[in-house]
Amino acid sequence: MKKIILLALLSIAVSSCSSVYQSYPIENIPANNNKTTVFYSIPQFTEVVFEVTYLKTIRQKGVYANKSNLLGLKNVITSDEVKYSVKDIKILTQPKQTPIKQFALVLNGDNVIVEKSKEGTLESIKFKDNASKNNYSKDEIQNQTKAEEIKPYHHNNPSLQSLQTQPISEFRLLQKGMLEKVNLTADEIVIRIEQLREKQIDILSGGLDGTYINTTVDFMYKQLEEMIDGYISLFTGTEIIVEETQTYTLVPFKPIISEEDLILQITNTPVPLLARFHTNNQTETLKTRGITYDKTDSSITINMKEKEVSGIKGVYYAIPEMVQVSVETPIKTYSTVVEINQYGMIRAMNTQKQNIIFDTKTGAIKTIK
Repeated sequence: MKKIILLALLSIAVSSCSSVYQSYPIENIPANNNKTTVFYSIPQFTEVVFEVTYLKTIRQKGVYANKSNLLGLKNVITSDEVKYSVKDIKILTQPKQTPIKQFALVLNGDNVIVEKSKEGTLESIKFKDNASKNNYSKDEIQNQTKAEEIKPYHHNNPSLQSLQTQPISEFRLLQKGMLEKVNLTADEIVIRIEQLREKQIDILSGGLDGTYINTTVDFMYKQLEEMIDGYISLFTGTEIIVEETQTYTLVPFKPIISEEDLILQITNTPVPLLARFHTNNQTETLKTRGITYDKTDSSITINMKEKEVSGIKGVYYAIPEMVQVSVETPIKTYSTVVEINQYGMIRAMNTQKQNIIFDTKTGAIKTIK
């Protein structure tokens, strides 16, 4: 009988020693806990970032648009307007550092080294016994994390300000060297255009005094052409196309019916844009995606709900979901696949005595060795 009791006590002691640490949801920490406890968080949200490049077309009415018949012009701009079209859309993600799920890691000794990010997420769990085998320094972890970070975006998107277009003025064209004199009437401009065209003919025919090499003749001709275009634009108006880039963000949530796509409007855009979020529930395939296991149990994941109260002899972590994000425009559909935390789930890993490196922004496990 004494042997049985002794064996039972020994078994309990070995079992206790083998439990290097234990994780609990923060609300389920044992009331009598007096061990070293590390509190950590798992980020729950991922922002989807849309970097949209527009072609902005600025059309301005000419000063003498109502007298364009003097030059027999067609396609005259009769009003000022600004139009936008989409040239390109880049779709990226930015994990938010606002965790809402918190856990407690209760340590059963000083052999465990737990490192956290400044946001309170797990960075690594290391063991002194394995330090020589897996020499993960904090600098190495930071460099590895930094290499995978995308460029941060500023999400303050002010409403687009409409461009205050002004009719073309002679002074403006004069500054560009396209006019020789200001305050001309429409009839005087027509006469001036005819004079400049006659001068062009003289240049080409060699009727001007002096000797000109071809490059000089060509330069003089083009200079006169610019002046003529400047005068004509006072009748036709002008059209300028420039590129403009705006950044927008959305935080999508998985639909109640998982087979349905989520469609959200991107707000404050000069043209209507709708984003579609499509998922095939690929969370299960992501359990081992990007994770390196070294002599670990293949059945290390367990049902978290069964361990919410009692905790687990391991750690809680996140599994982001792969989601296809697309934006349709009349010309082209822009699409890519990204990882979104709130589409995935939180799971429990019932394993110990291995070094673990985490993605500090998503809470996912990167490597186990």
